[in-house]
Amino acid sequence: MLEAIENGALKAGERLNNEELTNWLGVSRTPVREAIARLDSEGLVEMVANRYTRVDSLSGPAHDQAPMLLAALHAWVIDHAGEATADARKTAAAAASKVTAGIGVHDVDAYRGLQEAVAALVAGFDNPLYTATEAAVRGRVKFHAPAPDANIDWAATAGALAKI
Repeated sequence: MLEAIENGALKAGERLNNEELTNWLGVSRTPVREAIARLDSEGLVEMVANRYTRVDSLSGPAHDQAPMLLAALHAWVIDHAGEATADARKTAAAAASKVTAGIGVHDVDAYRGLQEAVAALVAGFDNPLYTATEAAVRGRVKFHAPAPDANIDWAATAGALAKI
């Protein structure tokens, strides 16, 4: 469900129906309910009991709360990249090279792609807590980045790209 929200298969503001989701995902209701609760805690889904569940609306302020934490998580990973697996370093570098031009012209999709490049590096560490925390924050940043009032620090983004 997170991937479907991030890639736009589930649109901002779209209502979520548990039965439709269970059929679409091919799972029972329990994993769908758990996923929705997690996405709600991460600021990607809005739930109003007995009324509706929907993908949250895009919000600049919701975006702007998360990049500082994500940047700190990513800075540590980049600083310790030599400790990641060789495959993770190679995957991150390849993904980063694909977004270089877009970062230079302030393309939001490139910004989102850079988050994925660093996530590839995060995967190269054997630290499930770090990985889960980074994924939750990254999901919020990526989802809300296209909001018209989101403030993206392009200079910091370019700086992170240069270090990968």
